[in-house]
Amino acid sequence: MANRRPVRVLALRAALAVLALGQFGPACAETLPNDGHLIEEIPRLLEQYSRQGDFQLPTLSAAELDTLNAGEVIVALFREPAGGKTEHVDPTRLVGWHIVAAPRLLVWLSILGGSEEPSARLHHAVLIQRPAGAYVSYHHMDLPWPFKARQWTLLCEENLSLAEDSHGLIWEHRWSLQPRDDALLEGAYQRGLIRGLTRQALDDSVYLRANRGAWILFDLGASGTLVAASMDVDFGGHIPDALVRSFAKHQLRTFLESLSDLRGTHYTETPVIHDGRGLPITREAATTVTRVQPQQLTLVKTPAMTER
Repeated sequence: MANRRPVRVLALRAALAVLALGQFGPACAETLPNDGHLIEEIPRLLEQYSRQGDFQLPTLSAAELDTLNAGEVIVALFREPAGGKTEHVDPTRLVGWHIVAAPRLLVWLSILGGSEEPSARLHHAVLIQRPAGAYVSYHHMDLPWPFKARQWTLLCEENLSLAEDSHGLIWEHRWSLQPRDDALLEGAYQRGLIRGLTRQALDDSVYLRANRGAWILFDLGASGTLVAASMDVDFGGHIPDALVRSFAKHQLRTFLESLSDLRGTHYTETPVIHDGRGLPITREAATTVTRVQPQQLTLVKTPAMTER
């Protein structure tokens, strides 16, 4: 019995990895350092998003800006000030940033163009398609004993007003937890939309208390793409918050670093992905932007890079 707890913790950590980033595919243009002018540009972009977008993003220190400009990933916990935009959920959120030396369209496709195949622990399915690329999706995840499985339904959509208000500079893909709808879930189960899901799993799993977040992509032109992430997940039950957040931080860092793989170069329009304006992305558009190689982007060494 004494040896069971470490095994349970390791199994739970593996399951948390699935939840933290399971709804997105793995994404690798080499991630390269960027132009020094970004140190002045990035704070303005983050402040603009905090005014126009769904979430408030923290202000980065000079040291953090140097780290970001040197091509490294930043991940942190951020407690939103009182009266912020997320007053109805836990004000402590996981946030992350990374500059990818690739055109924004390819990075967008790399994030949203993941595999549709379910994993051993995670089952998911699109239940409802809506205009401009929005959809309602169902997710079910097994957890190791003695924890009950979790399930949740998300509304995923592009922030069309943000794209318009920012004149196309900022694209946001956001998701929010939907109230449990037993009629919707039962209908999806009866029609076989949720592959691999049993009746017992549907009936007995715990519904998440919170799952809200966004991928935010800033067009940096010749300097590439600034990727920001903001997310809040609450498993409910007796899973320690510290364990959830610690491992989620690790998984977010790993995912942001993996974006240099640029999975978006293999986009086939199956399924069709919509851009931040809600417009369908064609295979021709992806092929055209793929011709912009990382070496063609403007790369200037900064003092922070030289020191490293």
